[in-house]
Amino acid sequence: MLHQLAAALTVRAPAVTALLAPTPTPTPEPSGDGFDFSRISPDPSAVPRSDLFYKLANAALFLGVISAVAGLAAGAIAFGIGPIFGAHIISDRGKSMMWKAGLVAIVVGSATSIIAFLLTEI
Repeated sequence: MLHQLAAALTVRAPAVTALLAPTPTPTPEPSGDGFDFSRISPDPSAVPRSDLFYKLANAALFLGVISAVAGLAAGAIAFGIGPIFGAHIISDRGKSMMWKAGLVAIVVGSATSIIAFLLTEI
């Protein structure tokens, strides 16, 4: 009995799915009274205590520049002192530390320019 019911449902399944097939949705027609996204811009006055955000961002920028300069100085010291004591591995690590600190200094120093570029309309 169950086998015959399953066979009957299998035979009639395409007809049932044809009835349940969704109709295509109509495409919306463009209208001039939609929402104008070009008038939206960040408003710092709408955020409470927005000056606190700018102070935290400036502090992070200052700490980033100081740490990059410290890494550059430490790398230069290791690069210069390494050959004197015959520690060429330390000299090589100091050289790579100088490259890395220089790249970090460039990225941290230009972070405000990168963010300003990302926030502008293209």
